[in-house]
Amino acid sequence: MDFRIFKPQGVLKDHVQGIWSLSVSPDRVGEEKKLLFSDAGSGIMFNLAGEVCFGNHRHSEGVMIMPNSKEALYVTLPPGTVLAGIRFHPGMGYSVLGKRFDHPVSIADEPEHLRFLESLQEQLRYCCHHQARIVTMYRWMIRNLDADDAARHAITEIVKAVQPHGRSHSMPVSARQIERHFQKWMGMTPKYYQRILRVKQSLELIQLSPDIPLADLAAEQGFADQAHMTREFSHIAKITPKQYSLLVKKKQVQGR
Repeated sequence: MDFRIFKPQGVLKDHVQGIWSLSVSPDRVGEEKKLLFSDAGSGIMFNLAGEVCFGNHRHSEGVMIMPNSKEALYVTLPPGTVLAGIRFHPGMGYSVLGKRFDHPVSIADEPEHLRFLESLQEQLRYCCHHQARIVTMYRWMIRNLDADDAARHAITEIVKAVQPHGRSHSMPVSARQIERHFQKWMGMTPKYYQRILRVKQSLELIQLSPDIPLADLAAEQGFADQAHMTREFSHIAKITPKQYSLLVKKKQVQGR
């Protein structure tokens, strides 16, 4: 699998996590299967070739809106797959697309609401390599995103405020209002979002230091104990900390 990602800076930094392009060689024997971890974000996916499977949902060629990620899921990619996409920060998918999606939706299912994505899909069909696809999507976002929109700034500030070490004490809205905003924008509570962030950060630390004692990691990340961390991993990441540590070590050995 060949995967490229561009993480925007400047005006797109607070709105877009990454603009990406992926391909699987048509000569590959068998499907590629990967575990995608939850990040609470959402996105637009352009399937340019192949029938891919995200969890229990199969997607043929076309444009798909990917909902806010609440739990990890497996993606299955057959040989010859070509995908591209835009990954939004938590809450920003609602801002850009005008509504929250709770499950993968094809633009064929909502042609009136999502028709504006068809022209971008057509442009991507004529791109022959990763860089061309990423540049095309980046330019589209620059043209179509009003980075100075006050509503988007409000989303950014409220989502940041509930993160660890956030500035919730300085927020001009109440805890109840934050709760309503999170349900409206992301379909989850602020507390559940914090759980996702804690697991995500723990995964990143294991990636960097796979030999880290898991009891120490649990204490450092604010879990009640190692058993609590394992339960959270199993629910949100669909893998235990020990399993992930072994997986990272195996990849490191294979990469030598």
